[in-house]
This record gives sequence, C-alpha cells and structure tokens, in this order.
Amino acid sequence: MKISVNWLKEYIPVEHTVEEMADKISLTGIESSPVHNGEGLDKLVVGHITSIKPHPDSDHLNITTVDVGEDDDIQIVCGAPNVANDQYVIVALHGAHLPEGKRIKRGKIRGQESNGMICGLDEIGVPTKYVPEAYHNGIYVFPEVVAPGTDALTALGLDDDMVDLDITPNRADTLGMRGAAWEIGATYDEKPKFTKPTIDESKVVDANDLTLNIENKDLVPDFLVRTLKNVTVGESPLWMQRRLWNQNIQPVNNVIDAANYVMIEYGQPIQAYDLDKLETKQITVRNAKSGEKFSTELNNQDDEENTNTVLNKNDLVVASGDQILGLAGVAGGVSARVTNETKNIVLESAVFDGTSVRKAAQRHDLRGDASNRFEKGVDNGAVSEALIRATQLVDDNAHASEISDELVGIATEAKPTVIKGKISHINHLMGIELSSDEIMGIFDQLGFTAELDNDDVTVTIPTRRWDMSIEADLVEEVIRMHGYENLKGTLPAGMETAGGYSPKREFSNKLRNILLGQGMDEVTNFSLMNKKEAEDFNVIASNYTKLLHPMTEDHEYLRTSLIPGLINNVAYNQARNNNDISIFEQARIFNRLDGVDRPEEVEYIAGAISGNIALDSWNTEAKKVDFYDVKGIVEELLSFTNIDANFEYQATDEISNLHPGQTAEIIADGQSVGFIGKLHPDYQEEHSIDETFVFELNVDRLFGMQKRNVQAKTAPKYPSISRDLAILVNKDVENGSIIKDIFNNGGKYLIDVNIFDVYQGVNIKPNHKSLGYHLVFQNPEDTLTDDTVEKAFDVVKASLVQKFNVEIR
Repeated sequence: MKISVNWLKEYIPVEHTVEEMADKISLTGIESSPVHNGEGLDKLVVGHITSIKPHPDSDHLNITTVDVGEDDDIQIVCGAPNVANDQYVIVALHGAHLPEGKRIKRGKIRGQESNGMICGLDEIGVPTKYVPEAYHNGIYVFPEVVAPGTDALTALGLDDDMVDLDITPNRADTLGMRGAAWEIGATYDEKPKFTKPTIDESKVVDANDLTLNIENKDLVPDFLVRTLKNVTVGESPLWMQRRLWNQNIQPVNNVIDAANYVMIEYGQPIQAYDLDKLETKQITVRNAKSGEKFSTELNNQDDEENTNTVLNKNDLVVASGDQILGLAGVAGGVSARVTNETKNIVLESAVFDGTSVRKAAQRHDLRGDASNRFEKGVDNGAVSEALIRATQLVDDNAHASEISDELVGIATEAKPTVIKGKISHINHLMGIELSSDEIMGIFDQLGFTAELDNDDVTVTIPTRRWDMSIEADLVEEVIRMHGYENLKGTLPAGMETAGGYSPKREFSNKLRNILLGQGMDEVTNFSLMNKKEAEDFNVIASNYTKLLHPMTEDHEYLRTSLIPGLINNVAYNQARNNNDISIFEQARIFNRLDGVDRPEEVEYIAGAISGNIALDSWNTEAKKVDFYDVKGIVEELLSFTNIDANFEYQATDEISNLHPGQTAEIIADGQSVGFIGKLHPDYQEEHSIDETFVFELNVDRLFGMQKRNVQAKTAPKYPSISRDLAILVNKDVENGSIIKDIFNNGGKYLIDVNIFDVYQGVNIKPNHKSLGYHLVFQNPEDTLTDDTVEKAFDVVKASLVQKFNVEIR
C-alpha cells in the first residue's frame, strides 16, 4: 500500500522526509520504503491552447499556439487526434527531460517551428493502463482550469512523495489511508483527525424500488446499499484522478472513481451498479449455479467467448434474478456496469467471508484490489460510514436529485474487542520495565481505550484492529511502539538443552557420507512429479497423492520413488555430453494407504550410475559400469549399517521398468528393504539415456532393524585351510542360493565363500553352467585339521547334490 504524504497531511501533521518516515515505520514492524514520484523529469508545465490551425504540409498535424505562463505564447506542432482550442494541457518545454532518457528540443516539423511537445500521461511516466481511457491515444486534457505555467507534475500529483508499506496479512487495517494514518500517527505520537462524511439530508427519501435478499448469511456478515437518482456521469475532478493513478487505479468516471477512492481511503471496497440495467428490482446474494457464466470488468474484451467466467456452486455471487452482477468481493460484471449514459445507480458496501473470496479469486485468476482486502479482512465497523462517504462523493460530483436511505440486507453489530492483562505480566513478557503511565500512553496513542485498576489493565480495541484478541497482542503493540531498538540484550537463564542429531538423523547422515566417500554426487529433486513418473517405479504400490491446485502438469503428484528424479538428472546431463554419471539422493517418498487422505512420509536413499565406472588411463582401460559394480556399492553401504541380518539379492522380473535379467530385490531376514537393477532398454530409449543402473533402499526400515553388538577380536593365531569346489548346475539356479546353502552346511569353521569362476559354452551341458567356489575354514582357538575340513566339505557337497542336483567336477 503506497501512502501519499500529501493525502496523509489531511489527517496528521507531517514534517519528516519520506526516508525518515520509512525507517521509523519499519522499526515498528511494518517494512517500508520511500517512493519519489517524478524523479528525473523537469520543465513540464501546464499550457493553455489559445489557437489551433491545420499544418499546411500534413493531414494529421496541427499548429497550436500555447500560453505557458511566459511573456509570449509559444508555437507547438501537435499530432494528437484529440487536440483542440481552449484546452489546458501538459507541455514539455525546450530542454525538458522525459522518462527513458528522452529529451525535448525545439526544432522544425515539416517546415514549421515547434518549441516543445504537448504530452499524454503515458509520455510523462504514467503507465497506459492507469491513464483514463479517453486519453489512451492522445494528449491529456485537464478537466478544470489550471493556471498556465504551473508545474505540471504538481498539478497532476506526480511529484507526491509516498511511503510504500509492505503489509503483512494480519495488518490489513493499513490497506486504507485512514488505517495507515492511525499507524503512522502512533509512530510519531500524533492522533489523526478525520472529518465525518455527511449526506445532503434534503435529498434522502425512503427506498421503495429495490429489495435485498441474502441467501447465504454465513458468508455475508454485512450487506448495505443506497440508490441515487438522476446522476450525471462524467469525468472525475482532477484531485480525485491524481490520487487514483498514484495508487495504480485507472480513473473511469465520477461514480466508479468515487467507489475506488473510498476503497483507498477506508480500505472498504465499494461496488456500483446501473439501477436501470438490473433484471429485477431485487438484489440477491447467493451461491452460483454450476455452469453459470458472467463477464467481468477485469477481463472484458470484444470476444465474449474468451471473457466469460464459468462459475461453480462454491462461488458466491451478487445477482438480480438470473443476471450475475458480480463475483462477491472479487469482481463486478459488465451487465450492470456504470457508463456515461447511466442515470440511476446502486452503491453497495459489504463484508464477505475472506476464505470464500480468496478461493474464488484464485479459482478464476481474478485477484484484484477488492479481493486483496476482503481476504485479509475489512473493518465491519466502517461499512456504513464508507457507504455514506461514497454516496457523498458521487453526489458532490454527479449531483444526484434523490438519495435513498440505507437499505440493509444483513448487518452484524460491530463490537470492539476487550482484552484484559496485567502491567507486571506485560513487562515480564517484554523483559523490560515500563511504568504504568508509559504503557497507558502507548495504548492511548494507538487509539485504544484503556482502564487501569492497580496492576490490572482493561483495553478496548476499536473494530479497525481486528487482528488483536489476546494479551500477547497487547505486549506486541507496546514493545513495537516503545521500539525494538530500545530493547537491551540479555543472556537466557535456566537449563540449557544440548544440541545434536537424533539417532535416525545420524544414521541417515552416515549412509549419505558412505556414498559420498565412494565418489557419488548428491542431488536434490522436487517432491512433485507428473502422473507417469509417479507410476514408473511405484514399487510400494502406494495410492497416488494429487495436489488440489498444482502449478503445472509436471508437478501434480507426490513422488512414490526417488528413481524418476534421478533418471531426469541423468537425461539432463547426458543431453549435454556429460556421460559418466554417479549420483544419489536421500529424501522422502510419500506412501498413501487405502482410506487415508494424508500420505505417510518415508525416508529413502537411491542412486543412479551410468557410463564409465573407471576412466582410461596410462595403466588402465576404461570400464563400463555393470550390475556387479553397483551391487558392490550397495553391499558396501549395507555393511556400514551394522544391521544384524543376512542380506540376500533375489532375482525378480516384477519391476516393469527394470531389465528382467539384471534386477534383484534386496531381502533382509525375510523383509524387502529395496531393489537394484538395470533400466529396461525400452525405458532407456524412451528417456534418451545410455545404459543406467539404479538402486533404492528404505532408510526407515533399515534404521528400525536390530543392530549387531560389535566386539573387537584379536587376530587369529592359527592358519586357515581352503578348498576349491567346482560344480555343474542348471543355469537357472542362483549363485546366492548356492552360497547360502554352503554356509548352512559348512560347519562352524567355515568363514568365507566366494565365487571365482563362471563358465557356459563348449563342453558344458545345454542349459547348464560351471561354477567355481573358494571356501575358507579356520578355527580361531586351535589348529584346524584336514580331517575336520574334509568332513565339513563332504557335507557341503552332499547338500548341493541333494538340493540343486549339481554335478561335482
């Protein structure tokens, strides 16, 4: 909200610069900044056109003689279509500086001398959308006589210094000049003085030609109207226009401008309708019927199909019969808009439910000045007074012959808030000691009524400050008016709580550091993705969680896996010729169970590796990543978790976007903790990426598993004995199953088993493979004998023959 200093002077004495005011207001909790209008512009004056004639060598130029307050009139060639004799206009003299570095110099235009330029508002810095429509394609003409030679910026209010308040949602009372005057006045211990608006009582009559019907009273606490007859709609006076365009509002006519002016003055939006255009003589506030349409003032264009707003049953509308007059609190419609032909009008002052207004404005993308105020809250104690003020302004400028008394559709009593507190408690919460007189003085300068009874204080808060309700609010007001800069720094007293990570966070950090130590890079992706990505790796079979109001189609659903984000990272890098990629992400996925609205957040860690795992060097050759490289990374990661469980890798073809022959589910004591595999070729082609291997682990599940009790042991003093085992087995038998069986039958001295040879081809049975295993036995307490080892080795071979039908080679 930009606060005009000249306007503010009507309420409180202002002697400070806008820089000083902005700094002081910022210290009270409302961030503010100074605004200097008209900077860089000069030699702009008001001119009076005393004669005009066509240019002899042009069919669109005119030669004007203009009185600019000097001894002699000056000649200016002007091409504006609306230039005419006896107009009061803006003149840029020789040497004038205009926006964007433009400078005016005298010269000749098609042989005729021109000593300046007659300007439109847009040419001196007013954005076109705030210029009155009548002057969009021409020069600006003052609506009243202004002495020639007067500084044009002053006459237009464009040299008015302003303070721009960055309003927080709880301080919507400062979205009006009067509320801002209270706030700024309190900062300087000045109480604003306001003139109460009045109506010419001789024109007021009992209303009998309009009735009001409020169907949804829960969303409409207040709804008041007045009608005015036989008004003369035309241009607003200059003083009103210049205050509107300084607030980024386009002047339209003296009725609509009066409504907008009151909105800026009181913070109370006012709506105006053409009484004669109403479908019936009743105004109804109701919920819209699904599919109803209306065209708004905010989006009206020539193409009606593109400007119709389609409503639904959640939209609150102001209607007359089937005619939609406006979306309540958001935008007025064009069907009853006030124009220059309007004779009889209706002025509406109301309060609408803020949540309803906010959702409707967002739903239809129609957020504006009115909805901004309604959604934050307006003062229901000023609804009637604002209507009186709007009526007064319309009557002053449009000269109504008859004004109705106030028609009440619904009215809620405006009750001030009463807050009780204690002076001692207020001081205790602030951590300083102010006297009762100092605190009571602060309440008084804020315009609050306070009564003191020993230590007890009772404060009555006016309705304009609807953000206050509890004693803590009083504390905030006292401390900010006293000045945050006056607070003394003190050290906290009492017990201290030592900081540190939770065990779960330490576990997560450990996993992250392990992958970083293996040369992987960490990435961070959005938690939102499109529907296809959410489906691609939904291994947990979660229900999908869709946002109610997604900003884009690519960010509609909460992720069910980290893999799609990593795949996008790989594709992005490989598209830029960065082909050797080793990345991971540690974050949460969202698992929504049946019948539950809020998904469960589960911590996961996932990685993706593509390209070379080792680069070409003087003593090594480049090596492409394969399944076992990634499996080694995962095994290393799991080994550092210190989990007391046996991890198995079971081949699976149930994850559709992974290669069915190079994918394994990771099982820990019977429960799945993740998976590892190569992307399916079709999936790789779809995403335009090279061979890529991925893994994903459930961190929450790993953290919840039993940990080993690790104890240090001395190095064994006795030697180990090894045996090699070669077998021929069906090619479908998994290596992991064989190793598990060897450990199960190898006895207590078997300490290690690893595979050292795999062969398929010539001299091997069809559908079979030859495997070679190295078994290590050791007794840490005594020398192990060959006899003991052979007995255990025989048991291993017998079990393999029985369970897997192997041939010992």
